[in-house]
Amino acid sequence: MAKTDTNYRYSGPLTGVTLDDGREVMLHPGGEISLPANNHYVKALVAQRLLTEVPKQSPVQEVPKPQTKKEEPSAS
Repeated sequence: MAKTDTNYRYSGPLTGVTLDDGREVMLHPGGEISLPANNHYVKALVAQRLLTEVPKQSPVQEVPKPQTKKEEPSAS
């Protein structure tokens, strides 16, 4: 994946294409793919709404577990 690649979701028919940089990609309906945003073919698919940009997800942060209270002996 190049530094200028953007993540997209594809919503057209199954398609294979060779990009200008020589990369061969398969576009699967409903699939996500990383493509160069400045490529003329990618721009055309975005304009046709066949590619929609997928927002980058922030890394998942682990939620700390709540601490359990130690039971105190009951005064009976």
